[in-house]
Parts: sequence; structure tokens; C-alpha cells
Amino acid sequence: ITKTYHDIEAVTHLLEEKERDLELAARIGQSLLKQNKALTERNKLLDEQLEITREEIAQLRHELSMRDDLLHFYASTEDIEHASETLLIQKDSSSSLSNCVNYDFLHQKLKGLEEENFKLRTEANELTFETNSYEEQEQRLMMVCVDELSTANKQVVSLSEALARKMEDSLRQQEEISALPGQIVDLEQRCKGLSTENEELTQHLNASRECQSQLKTELKELQERYSECEDMLHEAREDIKNLRNKSLPNCTVQRYSTLAAAVPMDSLAAEIEGTFRKGLDSPAPTEYKLTDFFFAVYSNPS
Repeated sequence: ITKTYHDIEAVTHLLEEKERDLELAARIGQSLLKQNKALTERNKLLDEQLEITREEIAQLRHELSMRDDLLHFYASTEDIEHASETLLIQKDSSSSLSNCVNYDFLHQKLKGLEEENFKLRTEANELTFETNSYEEQEQRLMMVCVDELSTANKQVVSLSEALARKMEDSLRQQEEISALPGQIVDLEQRCKGLSTENEELTQHLNASRECQSQLKTELKELQERYSECEDMLHEAREDIKNLRNKSLPNCTVQRYSTLAAAVPMDSLAAEIEGTFRKGLDSPAPTEYKLTDFFFAVYSNPS
């Protein structure tokens, strides 16, 4: 029963570990989902930033194109004015001075437009470089997001499979735990039956020991009585022999001796019974008493 209780504690401890593993797997899955969501939001934000950057680049290119057109227009206007100025110099000096002022103004404006155009081209190149950098960075981020998403999906699948296996193990262990009380009841009943049987066997063993001790005591008493009877038998034989020698003729003594020699006495009972049955026709009163005594001892040894 103690072993069964230890098994139940071990199964309970194992179930607790399984539950902790399931909770850990659930937390890892939630963390991966949050990370995946964050990466998706970051990717979306980068897409929006890239779209805004592209719109800005398109707008700057449009402005640059317009300024190029304006620059070409001013350049063509300058050529026309330069030709007109050559002709007007020959006609009128005052008109030439006015055209010179206009030329300086237009030249300064053209120079400013060229500088601005150079700045715009530089900014356009920088924006193009930044756009390419953003596109490369976006591509790398997309690859990283795809890899992380694939890894997260694999981990989610693996955790789902592990969770399913642990759920199956948990159900199986719960079934085993449900079956354990019945087994415990059976074991308790069996233990109770064995305890009862053990008590009965112990009682039988004690009774057998008591009986054995009693038999040993009785055997010892019988041995002592046997020894006493044997001594008394020898004494009785001597007394009978002496009495016969005194009271009976020689022929009777010889007949008794011949009969005694023909029938040997192998045991105490045989000697007593033979002496009692093969007595003479007229034994002495003392002989009758001794024979009756030995026969009574033989008949009732206890």
C-alpha cells in the first residue's frame, strides 16, 4: 500500500511537471505570436515610410524636371536676347545699356537657377541613394521577417504537437490515476485477507507449539513411568521367582521356566500381559496383587 501511495505521489508530481511544461509552451507561443505581430507592424510601418519616400522622390523629380525646363527656357531666351543685343548695339547705345542691365539680371538669375538645379540634382542623388538604401534595408527586413515568421510558425507547430502529445499523456495518466483507487481497494482487501490468514496461521502455530510442548511433557512423564514400571517389573519378577521357588514343586517351576523360555518378552506390555495370562493355577495373594497392578498400569498409561 505504501508503494502504491508513492506511485500516486510520483504520478501527481509528473502531472504537475506536465502542467508546468504546458504553461511554459503556452507562454512561449504567446511570446512568439506577440513578436510576430510586432514584426508585422514594423514591416507595415516600413512599407508606409517607403511609400512616402517614393512619393517625395517623385515630387522632387517632377520639380527638378520643371526647373530643367525652366532653365532650358531661360537659356534659349538668353541666346535670343544675345543676338538681339548684337543688333541693337549697332543701332542705339541707350537701348544697349538697358539690354545689358537685363542681361546681367538674367545672367544672375540663370546662375542662381543653375546653383539651385545643382542642389536639386545633389538632393535627388542623395534621395535616390537613400531610397536604394531603404529598399535594400526593407528587403533585408523582409527576409528577416520571413525567416523569423517561418521559424515562429515551425516553433508553433512543434509546440502544438508537443502540447497534443502532453495532453494525450495527461489523459492517459488521468485514466491510470482513476484506476488506481480500485487497485488500492483490491490491494487493501487482499492485504486484509492476508493479515487475517496470517493471524489464523499464527494461532495454529501457537496451538501446535503448545500441543508439542504438552506432548513433550507427556512423553517425558511416560518415559519416567516406563522406567519406574521397568524397575518394578524386575522387582516383581524377583519376588515372583522367590515365591514360586518357595510355594511350588520343582516340576511346576520347570514348566514355568520352559514356557517363559519359549515365549520371550520383548516389551513391558508383553511381559505384563504374559505374566498375567500365564500365571499358575494357584498363585499366591501377593502375586495376584502385583499382576493386577502391572496390568492396570499397562491399560492406563496416562
